[in-house]
Amino acid sequence: MKHVSKRAIATLLGLALIGTAITVAGAAMSPAPALPSNQDAVSPANPPASASSALVLSPQQREAAGIVIATVERRSLSSEMSFPGEVQPNRYRSSLVSSRVPAVIQNRQAVLGQSVRQGQALATLFSVEVADAQASFLLAEREWRRVQDLGRDIVAGKRWIEAEVGRQQARARLLTYGLSSAQIESLARDGHNRTPGIFTLTAPQAGIVTADSFRIGEMVEAGKPLFEVADTSTVWVEARVDADLAATLAVGTSATVRVASIRAKAIVKQILPSLDEQTRTLGVRLEVPNPDRGLNPGQFVQVDLESATTPTGIVVPTDAVIRNADGGWVVFVEDRDGALAPMPVRVVQTANGQSQVEGLTAGVRIVTSGAFFLQSELSKNASGTAQ
Repeated sequence: MKHVSKRAIATLLGLALIGTAITVAGAAMSPAPALPSNQDAVSPANPPASASSALVLSPQQREAAGIVIATVERRSLSSEMSFPGEVQPNRYRSSLVSSRVPAVIQNRQAVLGQSVRQGQALATLFSVEVADAQASFLLAEREWRRVQDLGRDIVAGKRWIEAEVGRQQARARLLTYGLSSAQIESLARDGHNRTPGIFTLTAPQAGIVTADSFRIGEMVEAGKPLFEVADTSTVWVEARVDADLAATLAVGTSATVRVASIRAKAIVKQILPSLDEQTRTLGVRLEVPNPDRGLNPGQFVQVDLESATTPTGIVVPTDAVIRNADGGWVVFVEDRDGALAPMPVRVVQTANGQSQVEGLTAGVRIVTSGAFFLQSELSKNASGTAQ
């Protein structure tokens, strides 16, 4: 019985080994299954979409979402860029007028927007300090005239020198307080007939009064600006430009300033070195001839700047480039099967609604409109998967 059992077991093992060998041989002889057509080599112009991040939309869904597809190409950004700007007085041709001592404003002789000539009276003020200085000057002037009338032969040398120096010091004090030489000479002629402490602020240059921030009767501190007088035959326009684009500009670059029916030629005079912390932009200051006074400080204008020639690269609509969930820049690329997937890119520069990017090749089809919708759908899918 034991002998029979051993033979049966040996037979069963032999059959099992033969079956296994046949199975293996059959598998080796079977042809490999053909790859689906969409698994073929991918064209560089149609990169594959990741199954986890790709979206497939029907034509009806694309139309409803406003999805627009276009083929990217290599070219240069437009050499003309447009930015908002603000008209400012030419600071190099304007002056601030202020009292150099605490004073009370008695009267005004000029108003905002008035055209004034150099030396024209702007406002009358009263100051105790000026009254003291005027009195000291009149005493020094009287002493100086007395010794002059007596002559150097009679007056001792020391008294002569003291009278001369005393008059010079008193006069310098009035100059320091802001009185002009003409006002001091007038005081010397008929100062005893004037009210002490009264003095007049005059225009340091010809121009237009562009600021007059005070009221009659107001007590003003020394140094507070009361008037600004500007030569508006030329004005500044300051435009805020992206830091990357500012690097393509140069002093002397031509520009056009537009507002309403005005078209004025301008020149870039300065590219300001400080970056605005909030907008991350640089100021570009242009000088604009303004002979007809058509541009006024505070006015908002549009500035068309001609940048330096930009190198050729992949240029896409700025709306096609968006931030993904990680904060990186991406564009949505369409593969050969119509799936839409995000592809990381690096933005080189942007101008006039166009962005030059790195990370794409010419011929790739991308979403130029509706990328934000696609990114929202991806975010929803990612949230659903996580849950």
